[in-house]
Amino acid sequence: MKKGYIAEIFSSFQGEGPYAGRRQIFIRFAGCPLSCFYCDTSYARDPRPKLCNILFLGKETSIKRNPLSTNEVIDYVRELLTPDVHSICYTGGEPLFSPAFVKEIAIEAKKMQFKNFIETSGNSAIDFKSLADYFDFASIDIKLRNHRAVKEKDYDKLYSNELECIRIAVGRGIETVVKVIVLKNTPVGEIEGICKDLAGLDVKFVLQPVTEHLQGADVVPGIKELFELSEVAGLYLHHIMVIPQLHKFLGIH
Repeated sequence: MKKGYIAEIFSSFQGEGPYAGRRQIFIRFAGCPLSCFYCDTSYARDPRPKLCNILFLGKETSIKRNPLSTNEVIDYVRELLTPDVHSICYTGGEPLFSPAFVKEIAIEAKKMQFKNFIETSGNSAIDFKSLADYFDFASIDIKLRNHRAVKEKDYDKLYSNELECIRIAVGRGIETVVKVIVLKNTPVGEIEGICKDLAGLDVKFVLQPVTEHLQGADVVPGIKELFELSEVAGLYLHHIMVIPQLHKFLGIH
């Protein structure tokens, strides 16, 4: 039985992408190798937090000491289960930072007839391939150069891994969402290049305008920009959506 580091476990509505509004139980794994400047869960970058928060609606937060075992995680998922839950969401931080631990939890969840949903930056195609068979849904981010997720010299490697994760997910029959955070003045040509690389793959393509929480920074794209980016995506892909972060509007975790 494996053990690993988790920042928090909680139940909430999915706030991003085509499943926004669906109830999920979120397992937020600790650690992330990226450094996106707009990150709103930077507290989960710590790879070895001493404590994990279990957030119960209407109750006090339960604080558990890391690392947690797979059985402990599954027990907390059971405690959070409600009749409207769509799936278990494996998020971060970055789930691929702990692939063996994620895989073991996903296997146990499958035995209990749960659907598994992974949110990942796609930074490691090798790790994604090792656990993909146990997931029903995958939301894979594509980072743009101006996200500053990695150093410029490492960007092409990151992008190559992201594309390979998407191909693996589609090839395994996983319902695949590709999400791109877009900023003000996002180059149309950059989005077009991504969509060309995705052409022919059965994916839901989400343009997500960055949420305005960056100390008043003028980074949010205008509606005219969003229309233009959506239109160019439509030249290559069939399922294009522009969806902001729902949970920010609802004021929930």
